[in-house]
Order: sequence, then structure tokens, then C-alpha cells
Amino acid sequence: MKNLKVGDKIDGNELTVNDYHIFSFAGLTGDYNRLHVDDEFAKNTVYKGRIGHGLLSLSLGLGLLSYNIDGYFLYGFDKIRFLNPVKPGMTIKSELVVNSIKNKDNYTLYYCSLKVIGKNKSEILISEIILGRMNQNASS
Repeated sequence: MKNLKVGDKIDGNELTVNDYHIFSFAGLTGDYNRLHVDDEFAKNTVYKGRIGHGLLSLSLGLGLLSYNIDGYFLYGFDKIRFLNPVKPGMTIKSELVVNSIKNKDNYTLYYCSLKVIGKNKSEILISEIILGRMNQNASS
């Protein structure tokens, strides 16, 4: 488990979002908005086709980092902004930067910036997230 420090940047893996991701997320959440699941409807919108759920992009972005932040837990979010849609076939990756650290009694909080980025360098979302990590007990 890596000890994170202020200024650390962690790159997540890449993933190509496909129909399976979008339809599975719709099924898990019950969010069947036609922008996500209806080709005919979505092609007549400003997006010119279906788009993935914003929260799918956020979930995938965190998942793409999970191997690189093993031992840390998600404490919460302070802000999330969905800047651009994810379309089926788009490859995304995530980046995390540690901005500050606060020590608590039994755990440490890491205030971070999260970006999910398309392969074409477009920012899909930005978020301020807080990771936590249980403090190691020196007597154990």
C-alpha cells in the first residue's frame, strides 16, 4: 500500500466504455433515461446518439484507480461536475491528485482532485473527493 503525499498524482487504467457498461448500469440503478438506452430518441438530441450515465463515468473513473489506491476507502465527495458525455466506444482514463491531508484519531483523510478524461483529452468530469485510510496501530 503506497503512502500518499500532497502533490502525488496517480494515473488510472484505461477502459473503452461499451453498451454492456451502459445497459448494465441502467439495470443496476433503474435509470432508463432515453438518452442512455434509446438509439432513435438519442440520435435526435444535441448529443447525436446515446450517452453513458454521468454516475457511470464517475464509478468507472474510481474503479480505474482502484488498483493504485488499494488500502484506501472512499470517504466522500465535495463536488462533481459532468463536463462532457461519454459515448459508447469512447476510451477513458482517470487521474487523481492529492491536494491536502488531515489526520484524525483513527484514520487519515486525503483531499483529492479526480478527473476522468477521454482518450481525445476531453475532460469528462472533475470532482473533489476525499479518500480515507485507517491509521496503522503501532502496537499491533
